[in-house]
Amino acid sequence: MERQQLHERLQQLHKELQQVDSVDAESRALLHKIEDDIQALLIAKDDDHPHPYKGFGEGLREGIERLEASHPDLALTMGQLADMLAKMGI
Repeated sequence: MERQQLHERLQQLHKELQQVDSVDAESRALLHKIEDDIQALLIAKDDDHPHPYKGFGEGLREGIERLEASHPDLALTMGQLADMLAKMGI
């Protein structure tokens, strides 16, 4: 069940990332990296190994810090994903 909720949240974040338009070049590069990571996670086979998510969580935390003031809704979704990963021990 957790994996399904995680994938749903990943899809939601992916949609929100595609709608972001007003960020600086560094933030845009970070958002593209997060989008690429989401795509890789969504197409990866579901298994019990959390390894692919470890770097993703770090990217989320960096994104939250960068975008919290300018894009609070996006930062909230990223925070929810980070919390889900933490609860899964990732």
